[in-house]
Amino acid sequence: MNYRERMERLEEIVRILDAGESELDETLALFEEGRKLLSECSKELEEAEGSLRKLTVEEAEQSNDES
Repeated sequence: MNYRERMERLEEIVRILDAGESELDETLALFEEGRKLLSECSKELEEAEGSLRKLTVEEAEQSNDES
């Protein structure tokens, strides 16, 4: 499952939970699934942010070397 798919599933889970029509066992299962998806999305965003920082630093260093 990619980032977009995880976010779409998270939105679906929120809609279901907001409706308040689920049984307790289903609510707990959805909540746990949502926590897992959120954790995976956060991790992926942190990795992407780290990659962007690295690229920005490398670009700045190259720019300084050319000066």
